[in-house]
Amino acid sequence: MNSLVRFARQRPVLSYIVLTLAWSFLFWGLILTVTPAGTLMVEPMKPAAFGFMMLGLIGPTFAAIVLTRTIYGKGSVRALYGRLGMWRVGVWGVVILIPLLLNLVQLAAYTLFGGSTPIDFAARLPMGIMLGVTAGFIEEFGWRGFMLPHLQKHHSPFVSAIIVGLVWGGIWHGFADYLGIPQEGLTKVALIILLGPALLTAFSVMLTALYNGTRGSMLAVVLFHFFISSSSLILEVPTASDGERVMWAVVGVVLAWLVALGLAVRAGMFGKAPMLQPRTV
Repeated sequence: MNSLVRFARQRPVLSYIVLTLAWSFLFWGLILTVTPAGTLMVEPMKPAAFGFMMLGLIGPTFAAIVLTRTIYGKGSVRALYGRLGMWRVGVWGVVILIPLLLNLVQLAAYTLFGGSTPIDFAARLPMGIMLGVTAGFIEEFGWRGFMLPHLQKHHSPFVSAIIVGLVWGGIWHGFADYLGIPQEGLTKVALIILLGPALLTAFSVMLTALYNGTRGSMLAVVLFHFFISSSSLILEVPTASDGERVMWAVVGVVLAWLVALGLAVRAGMFGKAPMLQPRTV
């Protein structure tokens, strides 16, 4: 046990990645015993599949709590969650709305170019809000609350954001997308890449700019994540074919990276990370 504690203190980022993936992938792997990949969000979800999905989703927060307590001792977890009350937003408040605005731009483009499929926003609203609230609270205290500050001790904000984005979007979210995306073959692979590492790494850059700009406000990044998840479901552009689905995913990725790079320049993310040293990191 002492050797594991010593390893966690010496390699907090690696420990966090391993613990998060091990926890989440264990339970998400069990989903495949009760439902095929790609049917998770299509058919009425089986109670067992829902339970395994929720247990897997808490992986980022579970790992953050365990490692925060292990590395920093008594009171550290309370300090981590105490940062939810930090609200030093100022001009960065606009950044919180970026995911919503990006989805509105896509929806406007869809309408402008002749899209006519009716969208039942009211039907999407309850699930969208529930997804946004859940995702923000159970993910951000891990990715931005624990992993990002530790990375920024040794890397620039931009490099740290890319690393978090590739683990979060490319590996962790990639498995979740594999379970939930109903398309098959190359279309499924393309959507996993576009909606995972390509899009979420861009959002990781934005979240890092927001986190640093608000001096480590967890409330700000939780709200940003809320709009990522909720608006992507509520305002999703309806598509008539797999080709259209991939096309709109590409549009979303391009728009997100244009904004992400602009924010990275504006926030000076290519230089040394700001001195953000809350008690837990």
